[in-house]
Amino acid sequence: MLSFDEMPNDNSLLAEIEVDFPRLADDSTSSCPTSIDEVLEYLAIEVPGGDRLTGDDLTFLRTALVEANQYWIWRFQEPDGDPAYVTVSMDPTGRRTIGSEADYYRLSPEQFILGDYHQVF
Repeated sequence: MLSFDEMPNDNSLLAEIEVDFPRLADDSTSSCPTSIDEVLEYLAIEVPGGDRLTGDDLTFLRTALVEANQYWIWRFQEPDGDPAYVTVSMDPTGRRTIGSEADYYRLSPEQFILGDYHQVF
């Protein structure tokens, strides 16, 4: 895995990085420490028109273990039509973070998780 210092200066170059992360033992939404309702509440605040999104609009893709952090990632269409990802991450202390970003660069879920981990979005 790339360190923060090795990350490209331009996020579009993330699409050229080969990255893979191991999946969690329970590679499903049932292992996620944040409910889908909490994810939707976050999207309602952070995404223009996000208050119109429902659980049916989110497609769960996978889990990942990045260093000691656990990740869950979904794909969805923003109400304006842009493809996007939303992630839930949990660090070793149990602190949870929800993040979302439009997928302007057509990143794989793994590439998006790498960018989220290094907070480059």
